[in-house]
Amino acid sequence: MTYPLPARLLDSVRIAWHITSWCNYSCDYCPVLVFHKRTRSGTPQDHAFDHYPVERWIEAFAAFPQKDILLKITGGEPFLDRENFRKLLLGVLAMPRYSIQIDTNGSWDPAYFADVDKSRLSLNIAFHPKEVDFATFFRRVRSIRKHGFHVEMLNFVLAPENLDVFEKHLEEVERDGFFVNLSPMNPTGVYLGRTVRSDREMDLIERYNVPIDVKYKVIRPKTRGRLCWHPALSYYVLYDGQIQVYCVGAFQNLFTEGPPPLPREAVACTLDECIGCTEMYRALVDEPLVTRPLSLYHRGEYVREVKAFRRKAALQRLAARIPFGDKLFGRPISLRSELPRPPRKPDLLPLESIKPALPADPVFGAVDGGPVLRARSRDRLYLSGWAASSRYGAPIEEVKLSLAGSEVGSVRYFYARSDIAAKYQRQELEQSGWRTMVWLPALSKGCYELSVEGVAPDGAAATLGRLMLEIID
Repeated sequence: MTYPLPARLLDSVRIAWHITSWCNYSCDYCPVLVFHKRTRSGTPQDHAFDHYPVERWIEAFAAFPQKDILLKITGGEPFLDRENFRKLLLGVLAMPRYSIQIDTNGSWDPAYFADVDKSRLSLNIAFHPKEVDFATFFRRVRSIRKHGFHVEMLNFVLAPENLDVFEKHLEEVERDGFFVNLSPMNPTGVYLGRTVRSDREMDLIERYNVPIDVKYKVIRPKTRGRLCWHPALSYYVLYDGQIQVYCVGAFQNLFTEGPPPLPREAVACTLDECIGCTEMYRALVDEPLVTRPLSLYHRGEYVREVKAFRRKAALQRLAARIPFGDKLFGRPISLRSELPRPPRKPDLLPLESIKPALPADPVFGAVDGGPVLRARSRDRLYLSGWAASSRYGAPIEEVKLSLAGSEVGSVRYFYARSDIAAKYQRQELEQSGWRTMVWLPALSKGCYELSVEGVAPDGAAATLGRLMLEIID
């Protein structure tokens, strides 16, 4: 059975543009791989205007034929190259068929964009407490709004280290008329191996997020093979000009080949689970939690949906205090029972019972990949491997990462590696996988030793591997 795209959307398109990986922040829970802007060699970096001049980008967007186009710009931080970005906004917003949504951290001067038409421009401004104090952030946000920008929402990422700050300032922000989005943190950055969430975190997530967002951002059900309309009306564009039909298409160059044709019907998802953007899983044909008509799903639609949910949830909480109140307003939907259970911390293992024999070292494991890594100064590295204890099993206490003798990162969250459990025929060793992203300090060009050490629950430690890191710029 086929599910054609509704006729009202045949002349509409959503373009998600990853304009840059540059960022002036270095949040632990962010997947962005590049921190700096320019390299000493002057080679093109991960920024759209390093690959093509802004005039070419405006021409490329003008060539899209649809009459209703939503351009969603993300990074990195899109406002860092402020001169070119201002030119881009002026050029694209001169086309009435375009509306623009921008994800930003708000660390820029809104006065520089005074001549930009803001009637079809909305902002999602994220607060990152480790990078900026609340008073400074809120002063910037108010200034941005005062200069005519529509701040559609403020985004608070619910990383463990952020919970205290958010709860402290949440009501103040809402009293000032801002919509606050409490975003469940994806497993990324230093939290790549994190599979469980605290009760406190889940209380905030369920209170402020509609059930479908909890389902796909926290529970993360399998989606491979399910029919979805998202590719039928969406493109994904990279900073280097590569474009694909979102989720399913091969990449091609926007400037030399143009955009590929969009399917005009729902297609089977090719991913094990949805990437997690709100407009994506709301396009699944068979999702029972979706009751609204399919649309481009402008951010304002999301805000209205969540506000309505929060009003209803507040009534449900009040009604729960009176007899039969749940019959009047219903009970809140909770998906907490579907969360993965915390991995069991293994007990002390009798050495004589272990067959085949484990290594003699109290801690053993490996680092994935080759012995040589290449990166630029202040880049971010992805590292992974596994670690276990011959006395305690897995997960072990910690994996420490050191560069030239100085600690640059650590891992405390571990995930299942069934291959390790099978290799040693020990179920206790399954929760031994680790993965993380590490920010590099400012380094001169040359080679440095990167060592990885595992630490057992009793404090015993051992080196899991040594890599050579070559700084190339």
